[in-house]
Order: sequence, then C-alpha cells, then structure tokens
Amino acid sequence: MLPKGHRLTSSGDHRAAMRHGSRAGGTGLVVSVLLRSQESLSDPEPWRCGLVVSKAVGNAVVRHRVQRRLRHVVMEMMREGALDPVPEACRDIVIRASPEITGLNHSQLRTEVVSAAQRAQRKALRRRVRA
Repeated sequence: MLPKGHRLTSSGDHRAAMRHGSRAGGTGLVVSVLLRSQESLSDPEPWRCGLVVSKAVGNAVVRHRVQRRLRHVVMEMMREGALDPVPEACRDIVIRASPEITGLNHSQLRTEVVSAAQRAQRKALRRRVRA
C-alpha cells in the first residue's frame, strides 16, 4: 500500500496529471507525469502516484491483481530512486493500464513502468525548461 501522502486521491489531481502532464507509453500502460512547484503546496511530497485500471482490463479480480502489482512496482521504483530527482519540484504520476498488461510478468512490468516513467519525466522537464 502506498503511504497516504504519496497517493493521488482526488479526481482533480488525476485529471490534471492526465491532461497537462507529459505522457509516455509502454506495453500495456501509459504513464503521465506532471511536475508541480513546491511553493504552491502546503505539505509537499517528492512524488504522488495514482493508478487507473478500467473494466477493459478484466473483471474485478484481474483489475485488483493489476493494481496490486503496479503498486508494488511503484514502491520498488520510488524506494530505489529509479527516477531522477527534480530540483524544486514535486511530481504527480498517473499510470493508466490497458488489457495487454495482464500478460506481463513482474520483471517485464517493472521494466515497462520504469522506462515509460523516465521518458515521461524527461518530456516534462523539456516542457518545463521551454516554459
């Protein structure tokens, strides 16, 4: 389970990350990364994460299994520092799963999530520099 401070809990936060964040896809998933300034937050966390697993992925048992696997990968990724730190910014990450994700084993899933998140973060940093 992700700690409460590291979860995207409101639909507005999910929507903002998916609409205004930088996206990168992989097999069975799309990762959106939105960089936020720390000054605008009362309790800044270095990162927050949200998951979107629709009914297209499968029945409830399959969806919850996918969510558990994704949460585990995100915790590993953040614990190991797989994403480079962003100075003076926090990042919101939304992982949207598609039906192909059910065919991936743990190492494939981890590779896809990490590479897509890194690509999305690089895009977000380039976008931030231009702005």
